[in-house]
Amino acid sequence: MRAWLLLFTLLFAPTGATEVPTSLFDFELRSLAGPERINLQHFKDKPSLMVLVEPDCPWCFRQVRALNRLTHRCSQQFQPLALGINGSRKALLAEYRKLRPEFPMFQANRKLQQVLGETPGTPFSFLIAPNGKPLRWLRGYIPDEQLQPILEQSFGFTCGNTSQKTS
Repeated sequence: MRAWLLLFTLLFAPTGATEVPTSLFDFELRSLAGPERINLQHFKDKPSLMVLVEPDCPWCFRQVRALNRLTHRCSQQFQPLALGINGSRKALLAEYRKLRPEFPMFQANRKLQQVLGETPGTPFSFLIAPNGKPLRWLRGYIPDEQLQPILEQSFGFTCGNTSQKTS
């Protein structure tokens, strides 16, 4: 709980002499799909779901699969993003190959991890408004059948294709 108070204090505090980001998109992170660094501002102007994953996390594997299915069903209504935490680059790259996300996955840097605070466990997800402000957080694995109505209600869209797709 203390970590969440810190996160919201940092994200919503008035800006002054400190360089606290006002948006979760105010970061440039290393992609796990290649060597490049990506500015997360590229993803602004679209609702996003940012899921934190870590090496050797079977529930993270399930969450990424659920997000892959939702990405197909919701045809570009939201942008899923994955952030690898709590592992070396080598371990996160191995996890990326195992997870096979159909959306961007990045290695979280120290500054972003400080802003996010201590993660109570993975998977851990943030629903993020198009301006980068966190709207809501979700702890643990959430099946796509339960996550879809949460996304639709939070972001105000309707997924057109509701057929189940297995992975």
